[in-house]
Order: sequence, then structure tokens, then C-alpha cells
Amino acid sequence: MLQEACCEAVDLNCRILGVGISTGGRVNPRAGIVMHSTKALDGWNEIDLRSPISAKMHLPVWVDNDGNCAALGERKFGCGVNIEDFITIATGTGIGGGIILDNKLIHGNNFCAAELGHIKVSLDGPKCLCGSTGCAEAYSSGAALQREAVKLNEAGELFINGYKNEGNQQISAKHLMEAAEHGNQKAQAVIDLAAKAMGYAVTSMLHVLNPSLVILCGIFAPLYVNEVRRMVDEDALRSARNVQIRASELVEPALLGAASIVLEYATRRTY
Repeated sequence: MLQEACCEAVDLNCRILGVGISTGGRVNPRAGIVMHSTKALDGWNEIDLRSPISAKMHLPVWVDNDGNCAALGERKFGCGVNIEDFITIATGTGIGGGIILDNKLIHGNNFCAAELGHIKVSLDGPKCLCGSTGCAEAYSSGAALQREAVKLNEAGELFINGYKNEGNQQISAKHLMEAAEHGNQKAQAVIDLAAKAMGYAVTSMLHVLNPSLVILCGIFAPLYVNEVRRMVDEDALRSARNVQIRASELVEPALLGAASIVLEYATRRTY
């Protein structure tokens, strides 16, 4: 795939500066290595992505976590342009994040900063793929919504109100969302709880980092953004409420962020 992309770039008379990779898991961007992952990416541990790809492509390669890349994509191309302090929360199979403070991406002591999906929002909540319980990811991720969709289906409470499983597809978060659109109150209650968990996580982050902007990315961002705004208005300290809560306008912020790493290093900037 990379070789095909390079050939297409050459055909378009484009100069290839390097390769940027956005990946799940905890990443050491200095070494280009995926250090370890949760069960959501079982076995994705101690993987050197930089060396083999650089050797094959004869190009420099930069690697970072997908949540961090989403933040970089927003800073370069999206809602975060010209914003010095903001948080990006990436919603998908899991919940990731990226933190920009003073216009710099925060990696943390051991490259584990911005694991926003693992902020505790309940003392006795469902088990998370990280091994803990009550994490925001255990409520608000695609994997969590799929888990609840399966439960409703097994109870005969998912496909109602004329909504049918066309083609007998494997149950997913998409079915939960579509069931809610068909007026399924139990499906809607699951989504409402997921949005509330996200609101708790965001409110906690506001009290720690006090950013001027929070950007929700990914497929679930439109489902959560209004409830997150409401909870921040109600629950955040007054001095922390002066914050914009926005859904991303970018289709693939993490991929754009990976590209921006190449652009910034190629122009001798650091990210």
C-alpha cells in the first residue's frame, strides 16, 4: 500500500518527504516502537514500525499514537488551528486522546499522557479492556456500545419498532445507534449513559489542564458533544467553564496528524 501511494505521488510529480504512521497502543515516538497495548489490540506489543518501513521505502518514518496524531491533525488543519491549549478526544473502538499545551504535544514521562479513555468515571462500573473498571472507555467506546448492543439483542430488545437486522449482520455499535434512531428507548439510554461518562471525563480534564478548547473526534463525537457541553456547564468549576466543546470537522484527523509530523520535521520544526 505504501509503495502504491509513493508511485501515485511520483506520477503526480509530488515530492515525498517521509512516512507518518498513526497507530493504536502506547508509542515511543523517538524510537518508532509500539510499546504495549490493551486487549483491544492484543499482541500489539514491542513492535518496531519505523525500522522495517524506513528500510523498505528508503524514507524517514515517524510514528505516534493515534490520539496524539488526532490532536496534531486538529492543530494543523482543524478546530485547533491557532489555539495554544486544547484537548482532543478520539472516539472509536476505544477512547484515545491528545493534549496540546503551549502549542506543544504532551507525551508524558513514559509516553502515556492523554490516555483519556482510562479516566475513572465510576467506582464500580463495567470492566475495561485495560483490566480496570469504571473507565470512560468502558462506557463510551465502540467496544462498550457493542457489548451493550449484544446484551439487548440477546434479550430480544434490540430489533424492535420495525427495525430489523438485514442480512443477519454481526451485532455492532452501529446497530445500537440505528435502534436508537428507530425509537428504541433502551438503546437510547445506553448512548445517553455513554455521553454522560464522556462528560465526566472531560470535566475532570478541565479541572486538571484548563484548556480553552476540547475537540471530540470520531464516529461518536456527534452523539456525545451536546451532553458533554451540558455537563460541563452544570458540573465544572465556574472558572473552568469558559471552554469551547466542539465536534471535529475533519474526516480522518489522526491520518492528517501523522502527515503533519512529516511536514513539520521536514521544515525543521518539532512537534
